[in-house]
Amino acid sequence: MEIKEGTMCKIAYLMILLIWLIGGALLGMGVYLYLETEQIGTCINNELSPLMIILIAIGGVLLITAVMGLAGICKKTSFILSGFLAAMIIVLLAQFAAVVIMFVFEAGVHYYMAEGMEHSLLFYGKGGVNAKFTESWDYVQKNHECCGEYGWADYTTPNASNWFSTKFGSMPDSCCKEFSVGCGQNVVHRANPLDHPPEGIFKRGCYKVLEDYTTNWLTITGSTALVFMFIQVLAIFLNISLHRRYREHEDYQLQSRKVKEVKESQPDFKSSLPTIPAPI
Repeated sequence: MEIKEGTMCKIAYLMILLIWLIGGALLGMGVYLYLETEQIGTCINNELSPLMIILIAIGGVLLITAVMGLAGICKKTSFILSGFLAAMIIVLLAQFAAVVIMFVFEAGVHYYMAEGMEHSLLFYGKGGVNAKFTESWDYVQKNHECCGEYGWADYTTPNASNWFSTKFGSMPDSCCKEFSVGCGQNVVHRANPLDHPPEGIFKRGCYKVLEDYTTNWLTITGSTALVFMFIQVLAIFLNISLHRRYREHEDYQLQSRKVKEVKESQPDFKSSLPTIPAPI
């Protein structure tokens, strides 16, 4: 059974409105994750930011594309709908590529994180150009309630070489369960620290915490994008049908105008005949 054009237009309106909301959701999600990855990125090798930028770009393009689609339906113009469909297909391909990259990155996230955390922890506590490592680690440890890469004991070994050589016996304040300035000073047993865990310090390491956090967000973002892609595919097929109808209507109007112009350009056959006088 063929769907009436009016019903199809209403469905298309709803689908495009949904795409506009999807674009807003992707944009908002991308901005949030970008800001979050900027905070923890220095700590974990900063591999996530490019993915979030792609997500922001896709969300922004979807917002603009949805407006184009609405204009095409309101004006019932196949040309505008053609632009909308072309943009939607390009965005769909970009989304698919981004989702594939996300899932591939998720499979190897432990490698990138381990390498980045091991490197950045060496510079914890230094100032100058290396202060960014300290700031990133402090943010991670304070907000994710963890300490060190694999545990608090990292700060009692050369794993945190700068801290170990300059502040051995103390812990970063960001590792304290109850944060206050100086709360981590002289809380470590200097002679045998591993046998005397410090009180009031987070015990779990940040590597596992951030790995779970990053993996969960990548899974949620990738799965959400797949659902959004399915909705976009439905919208594309629906608008292809509308585009075909609008194009047929435009072709019919064009042909009607041409026929009318031809008729108007030809002289009236009856008026061109000679007048025959009536018989007497």
